[in-house]
Amino acid sequence: MILKRLINPKPTIILFFIVFCIAFALIPLLNNHLNVLFSHNWVSAYVVFILGLIITFFHALGLNNLVYEKNIIKKDNLVLGFVYVLLCTPFYNTVSAWFISFFLLFYINYLFESYQKDYPLSQFFNAAFILSILSFFCPIIIVLLPLIIISGINFDNINWRGLLTISIGIVLPYLFYFVYTKVYDLQFYTPDFTTFQIIKLPDYALWDTATKIWLGIVFVIGLFSFFELFRWLYKKSIRSRKSFIIILFYFILTCFIVLFGPDDSWYYLLSPLSIIIANFFTYTKRQKIANLLFLLLIISSIAYRYLIVI
Repeated sequence: MILKRLINPKPTIILFFIVFCIAFALIPLLNNHLNVLFSHNWVSAYVVFILGLIITFFHALGLNNLVYEKNIIKKDNLVLGFVYVLLCTPFYNTVSAWFISFFLLFYINYLFESYQKDYPLSQFFNAAFILSILSFFCPIIIVLLPLIIISGINFDNINWRGLLTISIGIVLPYLFYFVYTKVYDLQFYTPDFTTFQIIKLPDYALWDTATKIWLGIVFVIGLFSFFELFRWLYKKSIRSRKSFIIILFYFILTCFIVLFGPDDSWYYLLSPLSIIIANFFTYTKRQKIANLLFLLLIISSIAYRYLIVI
């Protein structure tokens, strides 16, 4: 049983995870030249490849540790790390999304740290400050701002001082930037929040078979995962239940980012979706079905990566 080995993992499994991440990153190169596959406007193809490998690995590991340390998924496991890497299958050259999504880990971490704090002002400020800085590079990311307030309501620790702190955290980076431009006599540019447009879905008929199979498997696993979560959410511990409520809203808000953001916005869905799927694989009573679906996800992801041709 694959999943059984990933729950309460031994050191050899962690080593296997490192080797798997490296091998998984190399698979597309079997059919493509590195300079073509990882070409970028302002970064060397070799740098893009290394960034994709390193950021994906540390993002997967960081997300895995965050969920375990915050008692969202209590069982020590590497399921989440593997799920995240496998869901990254189509995203082999999305440099800006890699960085933004990685820093969103710190954003969501501060929200979880506000649990059982009567005055989580530093957590609210830090979360808002990070979001504000990221909005310079991806304006649509500001859609995640309500998640801070939702977190405060969910953890029952929001008040007028918290709202004021959030406002200061959002405004401060813009204030610093404004002062900087005035001191050095530079043009002051603000993120354009008026260019949001509904994303155009790719033509299904143009998708290759590997893409259709992979997306179909992810969709089926997603259905099982959401059903499992809604079915057993009330039985979880208070902290875990409240944390999953935040994750659900995180997922919903990232869906809005996908609808109105750039093409690579799909990448922002991976963090909350990975947590929900990992919860299913870890706790479901239907272990045979879970193991079959996990095996299909691995096989389809490897096939998808191998058949990528640019």
